[in-house]
Amino acid sequence: MQQKSYSYINDFMYFIVRPAEAAGFVYCSGVNVSRFTPLTAGKHRLGQNIVMKGLQSSNIELRSFILGRGAQPKTVRGGGCHDEKVRVPDEVWTLETLMVENPPEDFTAEELGIFSVKNFLKVILPQCVQESEIPQELPDPEGLQAWLESRCGI
Repeated sequence: MQQKSYSYINDFMYFIVRPAEAAGFVYCSGVNVSRFTPLTAGKHRLGQNIVMKGLQSSNIELRSFILGRGAQPKTVRGGGCHDEKVRVPDEVWTLETLMVENPPEDFTAEELGIFSVKNFLKVILPQCVQESEIPQELPDPEGLQAWLESRCGI
């Protein structure tokens, strides 16, 4: 079965899953620390940005999800799907990359991507806004960007 790609991209974040040359997927995520700063200011200890830690924490949970689906996560550096064109120039980004090896046939890029986006938001948003304000359903990338901009005063 030919695997498809998945992408969720806006000025605050991106989550991209593409078929790897070998069996599996390459997964890239990036979060715009600069854009999130108005939302996270004062909600973390000096030197520990909640968005950076949130991406790291959500990727630990992502690894558990991948293992639970019968595949193997593998850390890789750079490359893969960190397209420069998806990042806003002159802003600070934190990036993560994983290979997902030996996924079962029914494990899709879309499943992996949607889990990643939802999980990242589940980790960081409760630390930044009232739970009652958090969207219950995942908006499209533009809708989430507009929602985040309204919370950040952009």
